[in-house]
Amino acid sequence: MRTAINKKRIVLYAVCAFFFCLAGVFQAVDSSLPDFWHALFALLAHTILISLVVAWGVSLIHRMVRKDLRAYFLMVAVLILFFLVVRMIRYGLTRDTDALSRYLWYAYYVPQMFIPPTILLAAFSIESKKGKPLAKAWYLLYIPAVILFLLIFTNDAHEWAFALNFENGFSYEHRTVFYIALAWEIAVTFTSLIVLILKCGISACRRKTWIPVTVFIVCVAVSAVCFLTDTPAFKIPELLCFTCIVMIESCIAIGLIPSNDEYENYFYRSAYSAVITDENLSVIYDSEKSISTDKNLLGRAAKSPVMIDENTRLSAEKIHGGYAFRIEDLSKINEINAALSETNERLSEENYIIEAENELKEQKAQIAEQNKLYAKMDEVTCEELKRLDALLSDMYRKTQLNSTEYIDKMRFACILAAYIKRRSNLVMLAEKQENIDVGELSLAIKESLGFLSLTGAECTFDCAVSGKIYDKTAGVFYDFFEACIANYEGLPSAVIVRLSKRGDHLVLRIECDNKTEEISEKIKSKFEEYNVTIQTDDEEVYYSLTLPEGGAV
Repeated sequence: MRTAINKKRIVLYAVCAFFFCLAGVFQAVDSSLPDFWHALFALLAHTILISLVVAWGVSLIHRMVRKDLRAYFLMVAVLILFFLVVRMIRYGLTRDTDALSRYLWYAYYVPQMFIPPTILLAAFSIESKKGKPLAKAWYLLYIPAVILFLLIFTNDAHEWAFALNFENGFSYEHRTVFYIALAWEIAVTFTSLIVLILKCGISACRRKTWIPVTVFIVCVAVSAVCFLTDTPAFKIPELLCFTCIVMIESCIAIGLIPSNDEYENYFYRSAYSAVITDENLSVIYDSEKSISTDKNLLGRAAKSPVMIDENTRLSAEKIHGGYAFRIEDLSKINEINAALSETNERLSEENYIIEAENELKEQKAQIAEQNKLYAKMDEVTCEELKRLDALLSDMYRKTQLNSTEYIDKMRFACILAAYIKRRSNLVMLAEKQENIDVGELSLAIKESLGFLSLTGAECTFDCAVSGKIYDKTAGVFYDFFEACIANYEGLPSAVIVRLSKRGDHLVLRIECDNKTEEISEKIKSKFEEYNVTIQTDDEEVYYSLTLPEGGAV
């Protein structure tokens, strides 16, 4: 395939060289022919040269991969085309002695002055990153070109480029500006070639750099021979212009200038399974890995993607002049989707397990909190629980039902049970908040007094405090109250309980008639770390507990 393409390129170059030489032959002989044949041969020569340049410009559009390089070389093609058109107008429509003819001749140097710096800019842009324009300072290369062209275009005023002679027809001699311009063209063009060679990073291309160098030297030599012999076949301007074309083509051929003229081969060798069709869905190009498809299937795919099987999809894209169809292998995507689905199922199971574990941990935490709460309840009520258990056991074993002793013990058991219930309630409230309402303590004392009144005791409670109180303070007050009144052997017959505030302290005062020395000693021993006072008179005993106000408001 590669050999066939190279042969095709060589044949194309040979055909172009043949027509270029044919145009030279026409120009060489037309001056000696009769007027009709002279005009015909001149027209054919101009047509051939212009056609070659137009064909070359069109080929650049298809071959240049980068837009910036395409723009530079298309500018070169346009300038050469401008030269050929101006040259044709000059020789076909004007005479040498006309001023218009001279200025058309001067216009030849527009392409000659501007093509070399354009090629040099293209050479510098090859190294720049794709899409990044050249620095604007590089465009200063056009300044010498502008100056030289202006000097040539105003030659009638100073004759620094050409010495004009209108005697016996029209003739001229080259002067300093012309030689400077010629040297400028050759030097900048050769510099462009050197820059292309130096900036080439591909070793295979660098080994072939002798080709464009040889082509350049040969073209310069041919131009020099034609200039010295003053041959009518080719003039210096057109030789220099076509020297640029030949040099650019040689650089493209060996890869110094990036291009692509093997699109069909690249498409065939590509890793994609694709076909390109015309508007009638007839296959024009196909890749090596493409599969056979009928027009019905292509017609359906042109409207929307079609699934050939579960792992293959045919999609289409509208392009200029037809459609591009591609076969998409979805097997890997399906495998990934299947793996993702399996992973999602596994994750769902794991999430369910994690949720169950979290729920179990939460339940364990709740149970632990409950156990902790029950432990605190048991800690503060264990003494009363033991007393209640002993009392009930004794009643079960020794006491007869409906006896006075049984009823008295049952009433005392109710007092103990009320304390256990209310004290446990204070512990639970303390778990939720550090300060509890004084009303909770009041309710606890009232309930205990209510059961005490069943024994025939006269009970009175007065609370002169409101707001919040520390949970520990409430518990100590209730424990103190219970220690004072809940004594089976010394139940009071009358009790007055008062909770009041004295300065920054709270005072619980209990007045009753159970003044036994044993009870007093027991209370002092149990609450020795607190401010407890016990006062007695002939009939009454006064128990008093004073604590810091703390949370009371």
